[in-house]
Amino acid sequence: MAVPAPQTVVKSRKVIGVRYPAWSSFGAATMRGVVDFMRANELWRLVTENDSYGEMEAVKIDGDWHGDGVILFRATEDELRAFRKRGTAVVLTSTEGPDLGYPRVIPDNRMIGGIAARHLVERSLPDFAFLARGETFYREARFASGLRVYARERLRGFRAELNRYAIEPRVHYLKGRPLWEDHTWREVQTEVAAFLGSLPEPCGLFAVDDALAAVVLRAADMLGRKVPDQLAVIGYGDDQDYCYSTFPALSSIGHPAREIGFKAAELLKLQMDGGDAGGESRLVEPGGAVARESSDVLAIRDPEVRELVTWIRRTAPHDPIRVSELAERSSLSLTTIKERFARALGHSPKQEIKLARLAHLVRLLENPALTLADIAEQMKFASAHELSRFFTGATGSRPTEFRNRPEGREDGLLPQPGQGAVIFDMDGTLFDSESLYCTAFQAAYREQGGELRREQYFEEHAGTTNDAIEQRLAARAPAGFDVMTFNRRWREHLDELVAAEGALVPFPGVAELLGRLADSGIPLALASSSEVADIDRFLAAAGLAGYFHHRAGGDEVSRGKPDPEVFLLAARRAGADPARCVAIEDSRAGVTAAHRAGMRVIHVHRGFPVDDAVAGLVSRSVGEFRELRLDDLTALLGP
Repeated sequence: MAVPAPQTVVKSRKVIGVRYPAWSSFGAATMRGVVDFMRANELWRLVTENDSYGEMEAVKIDGDWHGDGVILFRATEDELRAFRKRGTAVVLTSTEGPDLGYPRVIPDNRMIGGIAARHLVERSLPDFAFLARGETFYREARFASGLRVYARERLRGFRAELNRYAIEPRVHYLKGRPLWEDHTWREVQTEVAAFLGSLPEPCGLFAVDDALAAVVLRAADMLGRKVPDQLAVIGYGDDQDYCYSTFPALSSIGHPAREIGFKAAELLKLQMDGGDAGGESRLVEPGGAVARESSDVLAIRDPEVRELVTWIRRTAPHDPIRVSELAERSSLSLTTIKERFARALGHSPKQEIKLARLAHLVRLLENPALTLADIAEQMKFASAHELSRFFTGATGSRPTEFRNRPEGREDGLLPQPGQGAVIFDMDGTLFDSESLYCTAFQAAYREQGGELRREQYFEEHAGTTNDAIEQRLAARAPAGFDVMTFNRRWREHLDELVAAEGALVPFPGVAELLGRLADSGIPLALASSSEVADIDRFLAAAGLAGYFHHRAGGDEVSRGKPDPEVFLLAARRAGADPARCVAIEDSRAGVTAAHRAGMRVIHVHRGFPVDDAVAGLVSRSVGEFRELRLDDLTALLGP
């Protein structure tokens, strides 16, 4: 009797969908990362969207698609709900759009900004700028129209790194436009050209991605601005189609698509195996800067010398490096290094180190908030006396003489000794936009089961940044709370409220006081926790935009009120000494921030009780603007 052969049980492979938009160049590299994971763990059947015009079955990955797991660039709320209902594992790979508690795997955007800043700083440029889309409108819901979170995160990293060198970048967010309309590209290029035309020469510019950097290079060519000599440019993504189709070739920062794909696959497997992947974002370190002609302002042909000069310009501002250290970093002898420096630069390595330290020292001296002892400590001089000897030997002037020179500051951003300004808060001070924010946050929080009382908002959140409010509310939100949805919905509610006729009317006496200050020639500035785009929109709606040429917003600083950073930034932009500024505020956080900035503070309480903590920090407290006279302000500003 024949013995039947044993049956082999074949376990079917899990079906995994991968969806990237056609305009993204990262889909293929992300897929390679998924395959890397499969080779090391288990095999899946991968499915991507395709339409081969009859040669293969057309596939569309949306809320009706069935599979075990899916990696999505972005998704709609409806799609995510459908996947959750069916128990499909989901990982998102974009910073933008809703997540409904699913995990994201995204590049570290703040690190990207820092890499861009370091790359441009190494070129020893005197000025820096940042360009991004403030918001984007797509026809397809899955691409998540709205404000761009990644842009703001990259700016924070860019600014934080530049602040280490006492540098404040110029920032511009492009207006949101419908990308599907034929004329949009011309409007974008025109706005980019206008921003480039406002920049000093030379300047280093970080465009938030390669697509926008390509627009920058076209606009620069249209303006006749030489790249990189007058404008050094770096983008993000290292997208070969953009980097080599531009002239000159574009410098960029590598996108870690393959690593993102591997990590996304890892989180998919965890979910499919019944584990909890959590809803937080996993940050992946980006690649380094890839230098090409668009930022090659060193123009040093000798690669050994170019590498050493780059290291000197990055390191010497903070560390008094010795010439002998160059030989330790190179295969060349010290004698050969000196010969090649003389041939490539016309001066010695010692002189290059001295020039790099001097350039940074000049930047720090232009900030009167720093004492010579502070600067000496930052730059690792043995003492303030040694710093003075170095500066005098290099320039022929003592540091104190340089600081007191009569001519204006070259960059127009750092404070002028002796000049004062009146710096206003906006929300709740100039008009009642704080109530609009409160209503918008309440409505969006309520939609996801949260409760925010009006008195709680004004006690805990008024005067702080939008990011801070979102983080605090998310920390005590009900389970399943989606931060991205909350971010989008409160902004939508706010837009509706602001659009209502008469929503933003200046408080009594505001316009009159601003007019008297402007007529007297006293510089005015604005320091608000709101984002720059909202500041511009609100001031225009209230008819006050013409009074404030110097503005600082909550999305331009790394720490919001009660930290003084936004007030110090506003003072710098007004060319004012913080110690000679008067700040006008309504909130406890704002009063504290202005006081910490070294300013005299006027508190506008509007009839509400003034607590002892605030009373102890202000020079004067008033119920409304009509109680303030021009003489009161000039007396506080001092002689």
